[in-house]
Amino acid sequence: MGEIISPTYTLALISYADWLGRRYRDGIANGLYSQGVQMGTTTFSGPVKSGPVISGATSGGYRGLDLKDTNWVKNSFVHYFQEPAAQDADGICTSQTTSAAADLTLDGALTQTVNGNSIYAPALGSAVSTTADAAWARRIAITSDGNDSGITFTVYGTDVNGKALSEAVTGPSSTETQTANTLVGIFKSVTKITTSASTVGNITVGTAAVAADVYCRALGTIPYQSTITGIKIWVAEAFNAGTADPMEIGKSDDQDYLADVATAIMRAVTTTGNTGGAVTVDATQNAVWKSVSQEDTGSDSVAYDSDVQVVLTYTPTGALSTTGQAWIKIEFMQAKNLASGDTW
Repeated sequence: MGEIISPTYTLALISYADWLGRRYRDGIANGLYSQGVQMGTTTFSGPVKSGPVISGATSGGYRGLDLKDTNWVKNSFVHYFQEPAAQDADGICTSQTTSAAADLTLDGALTQTVNGNSIYAPALGSAVSTTADAAWARRIAITSDGNDSGITFTVYGTDVNGKALSEAVTGPSSTETQTANTLVGIFKSVTKITTSASTVGNITVGTAAVAADVYCRALGTIPYQSTITGIKIWVAEAFNAGTADPMEIGKSDDQDYLADVATAIMRAVTTTGNTGGAVTVDATQNAVWKSVSQEDTGSDSVAYDSDVQVVLTYTPTGALSTTGQAWIKIEFMQAKNLASGDTW
């Protein structure tokens, strides 16, 4: 006959087994923490998994080891912005003339010296343009107090995505002229301005602020074939343009690629806490949310799909806003798109 095990001995075994289990758990946890301290920071793609499941271990302090799969990780980026800065007519070039075809001197209050060169680049956050309202890509204004309509001014710089941009502009005649009012033609920076001949009048160059001008700023990059899961806007200070404050979220060749933002949203301080202001999405935009992509052309002239540089476009009508502060948050799942029928 087998021996009868006393209840006291049985309880002792259970307690010892529980103690061993807890020590095993703590050992693994300590090991994972130690590895985490030693590992360098890196990037990764989902799904994130928390490790093997211990069969039947659903209590007794083992819950952290029971989770098999935490599903696809949702990424996001948040961007703060203000109303565009007021016009500064000589912020890039103060009053000057040229006696022949030449480069204008970039010496305005909005310029800064980078690698020995004077440039206009407010997005770099220089001492003269550190505020968020100055970092919009926008039109450039050229003014003359004489007849310089026979001269061509060429502005060089970068667009909202940081790509090289140049535009030839017919000179003004005792007035102001501006670069093109298009999303792909507004300047995020200016590195050089040339004249085709000597100037007649005194020339100044600065930022423009004409009714219905396009203003644009980069928000972030969404990887190719990702799924948008949400866009929210929190308005801390209402925008107050003369007639309307419409905004759009998209890319440089399609400014409402992702969403439209109604004037009513931008003119009301957000009071809904974590909810934020809702954007407007139509059927076309809804389809885009399922698989974000952009077609580019490489140096070999071959087209390919690429990541999307997301931009915010602001086209105030009437007078330019003098107030306005907001945050925008875009959430997405990287490389997990609904359009392809991927399983979840």
